[in-house]
Amino acid sequence: MGDSSLNMVESTYVDRVRNHSLFKESWIAFASDYPPSHCLLDFNQLPSTDVALHGGDLGFALLWIVQSVLMRCVYFDINQLQPWEIPALTPVTIGAMAHTEPDTARMTARYIDNNTLSLSGHKKYITGGKDADLLFVTARRTGEDKFTKIVYIQTYQLPENALQQLDMSILPTINHATLTLDDFPCNALQCSPVKDKELRKILKKWGMVERALIGEAYIGYLCYLAKNITMPDQNELIDEVENLLALQKTFTRQQLENAFSNNYIDTLGDVARVLSVTQKISNYCMENPQTTGDSITLRLHDLNLFNKIRL
Repeated sequence: MGDSSLNMVESTYVDRVRNHSLFKESWIAFASDYPPSHCLLDFNQLPSTDVALHGGDLGFALLWIVQSVLMRCVYFDINQLQPWEIPALTPVTIGAMAHTEPDTARMTARYIDNNTLSLSGHKKYITGGKDADLLFVTARRTGEDKFTKIVYIQTYQLPENALQQLDMSILPTINHATLTLDDFPCNALQCSPVKDKELRKILKKWGMVERALIGEAYIGYLCYLAKNITMPDQNELIDEVENLLALQKTFTRQQLENAFSNNYIDTLGDVARVLSVTQKISNYCMENPQTTGDSITLRLHDLNLFNKIRL
């Protein structure tokens, strides 16, 4: 399982960056070999790490993390408390979490009647949002500060231009988005029966796990670059990154075990060493642009991941 799809991900990277119509077929092939799952402890190595380490595709890595952690783990935890049916969430569904907001125009939800919920507000960054079939949208009651609800929306139901593509100059193999809604009505059954503090606890827990998995995938991506860029002291750099990856895998595993047992989750990893390696690779490539072809040059944008999203 997996070698052929990882080879496909690596070999088609440049074409997929330049022609996004190739995205869906490639994602389905990858996700068919590595189905997103809430059973994250069942993996010896996380597929998100594999696709970054062997395919050099940090975009696919983050998208797999979103499908598994922010969609399926969140959904599983909600259903452990109260049943919530989402027929649209199938094994091949591409989901996205619409949670990050600006300081103003934050998403609110109000009941029009017993059967209809109305959403208004803005989400400023949704990983893979423009590629998504299904959104989880967090919202709050009008006049409240903390979010209290999560609603699922199939993207085909959204008003025209509600989802706008967002150019982040990173993760170019997937398309990100913003979301703007103005009194958008949806069936009240699309709102999770778990609300308020219980819901916030679930999202906080899995948000922390998401950061750990992103950290591991990012180090896998650094390892891919270290092995594919000829530079001074390359073997030493590879050893350093592989050591970092081994440490992060241990850390991530502990994070996952803590999450599934509802224990405290420590979110700190060795960020300083990761940033140091990032700087080494970035500086060398900036000073020696002739040493990298298109395949590596396009991947180098993801060295700015920590500057673009908050981990």
